[in-house]
Amino acid sequence: MQDQIGLKNWTISAGLRWDHYQLLLNRHGVQPRFSISRYFPSSDLLLHFSYDRVFQTPSFENILLSSSTAVESIDPQNFLRLPVEPSEGNYYEAGLTKVFHGRVKLDANYFRRVVSNYADDDQISNTAISFPIAFRKSTIYGAEAKLDLPDWHRFSGFLSYSYTVGNVWFPVTGGLFLGGDAQGLPATGHFPDSQDQRNTLRGRLRYQVKPRFWIAGGIQYDTGLPFEFDGDPSEVLAEYGQQVLDRLNFARGRIDPSFQLNASAGAEVYKSDRINMQVQIDGQNLTNILDVLDFGGLFSSNAIGPSRSVALRLTTRF
Repeated sequence: MQDQIGLKNWTISAGLRWDHYQLLLNRHGVQPRFSISRYFPSSDLLLHFSYDRVFQTPSFENILLSSSTAVESIDPQNFLRLPVEPSEGNYYEAGLTKVFHGRVKLDANYFRRVVSNYADDDQISNTAISFPIAFRKSTIYGAEAKLDLPDWHRFSGFLSYSYTVGNVWFPVTGGLFLGGDAQGLPATGHFPDSQDQRNTLRGRLRYQVKPRFWIAGGIQYDTGLPFEFDGDPSEVLAEYGQQVLDRLNFARGRIDPSFQLNASAGAEVYKSDRINMQVQIDGQNLTNILDVLDFGGLFSSNAIGPSRSVALRLTTRF
């Protein structure tokens, strides 16, 4: 159920959702949702606040496999099995939208998410088979802002920034653990969440040189995600090479920051009543940095972004 109410410069949206989960466990959750905003015409300013109660069911991927007693035969002396409960959390967000001189728009938000039985996934004995697990709780909070310039003296573009901090707290409350993973799981403490990338910056500026020709440039900066690797740097060197090793900071447990430059240009080469032809060239990662997006060991979420590349595209509409 959901409804939206408008009262002059106020807008209120409220709703209620109910979920019933019945696979290995029988659980249900009531989720109220509420948001309110106030527009100030004299300042061209909008303030808003929202709250969501979240009920998230565990991932279905291999959950029947991880709950099967036959899996215990892999290592019958060392295993730990706990039922994976649905995640429940409270999401808060507050922010504003402000327009300057009728052209430049600023969006800024602060968010905070607190979740119990925080859902995650794990691999069986370092294979590509993953199954759902859960931790006691997680807290993710941060802020984000974006400046939009729709069109000003042939210029247009945007600049965005986000700051995110995420932590997950022990103990483990659900999932299957075999072998060494089943022994010595911490009972207290916390570790960075996979979303814990502190600073992210994106920007792009476009200039209309002529009515049929434009150029653009962009930047991308990431401070790097956390990673966990059971081995040592020599193993990374042997397995992945020096270039990947140079991008990993084992002392901090994080991937090193990356900075990329992008550029584009486009032109309308032919236009008639029936046919329109446009050509565009894009250069990505012109700094040619080895962009390690995520790193976690063999078969475990390793991801590397594309190196320097140039693409040429011809588009014809008729």
